[in-house]
Amino acid sequence: MNDVAKPQDILDAEILESIQPFSGMPEELTPTAVLGGGQALQQVKTDYVTAVAVQKPRSIARVAKNVIEEARMAGAGFYFSWPQGGKQIEGLSIDGAMCFARNYGNCVIDVDDQENASHYKFKAYFIDLESGFTSPRKFRQRKGQKVSKKMDSERQEDIVYQIGQSKAIRNAILRVMPEWLKAKVIQAAKQAEIAGIKEESPALARARVLEFFEARGISQDRVEAKVGKPADEWSAENIADLRGMATGLSEGRVSADELFPVIDYKPDPQTLATGESEQPQAETGVCRPCPNGDDMLESYCNTECKSREGCPSWAEEDATGKEG
Repeated sequence: MNDVAKPQDILDAEILESIQPFSGMPEELTPTAVLGGGQALQQVKTDYVTAVAVQKPRSIARVAKNVIEEARMAGAGFYFSWPQGGKQIEGLSIDGAMCFARNYGNCVIDVDDQENASHYKFKAYFIDLESGFTSPRKFRQRKGQKVSKKMDSERQEDIVYQIGQSKAIRNAILRVMPEWLKAKVIQAAKQAEIAGIKEESPALARARVLEFFEARGISQDRVEAKVGKPADEWSAENIADLRGMATGLSEGRVSADELFPVIDYKPDPQTLATGESEQPQAETGVCRPCPNGDDMLESYCNTECKSREGCPSWAEEDATGKEG
């Protein structure tokens, strides 16, 4: 026979009834729950530990100082920026968001994911362990996003997944950070980038940015068309803007063709006859409604359309004094 006492022989009904459930009040915590020499109490919630009190409480002033200081060192690596539809699209990069989280401290970013035939669906959570505040943020990443023509399909699928996950994490972090601080960080990073370019050789700075884009199949003439001037005339501000575009391109926020439209160059027959040179023009998109039912590009209207003369849309544009 085994002489080991059975639980029911020790904990009878009277003993079990005498046990009082824990109310959750701090004064009922045992000494083993006190951390840091009596200066920090913790309680377990779900998968994370939420600090009720900490030895060194968070200071937003200290967070701001540290993040801005790091932004000055990172420059364009902390922001993306490009013009679109008459507006400037800009924001903090993934690296910038991780800097916020690292300096904010005592927080967790967690991500759940699902997928269907066309998209990955991420739900990222920012969990502030110090205050107990939790903020979820959803993000949908299309599987068909093109990353590189040189990658095989499986490798590209892996990269697209990582892009979506990183964007979800970034969005969850920045959603809870102060807007005024995010603006200051972007401004500090831009100013530092411009100052750094001015200290470089201008020719070297231009060559580096062109090398980056050419490695991604974007020719110099497309970049020059975006800036609106030849590379030799680019200012430090122009190069800083291009580096902000490079960050957006690297993070998969915008495609190369969206940033730098492919140049559609079809010389005018009269120009060829006279032997005069003509600079390529960047495709600018839909120019006007076409009476035939389709929206046509300027290059088509300017060079190929057989019905241009007498076209009401063309006449309307011509009457405003714009180039036809």
